[in-house]
Amino acid sequence: MAYSLSRVEQETIIGLNAAEDTAELYMADPVWIRKMDKLAVQNPEQFKLGRVEKYQGKVIAKRYTFPKRFISIRTKDKVSTITEEQKQAAAERMKMLHRP
Repeated sequence: MAYSLSRVEQETIIGLNAAEDTAELYMADPVWIRKMDKLAVQNPEQFKLGRVEKYQGKVIAKRYTFPKRFISIRTKDKVSTITEEQKQAAAERMKMLHRP
């Protein structure tokens, strides 16, 4: 049986300090690892892959560095103002994009 992290172990930790311009991101969540890998490929100047942690040959966590100016905290939940008609039109556009 292959080892996999529990949901509680699939953590994300952001580390930064006042002296440096970069932040470090530790990811043990496979969904976020895929997102960060994509960002690192699309923006290699800003997002750098660091240490990769493996267990039994399987990647279980990765570390990334990036400019700490990219970190922000929202003060409110984002409220969608899209109408049902706009949602339907967007769904139709997506269907058209994914047709062979």
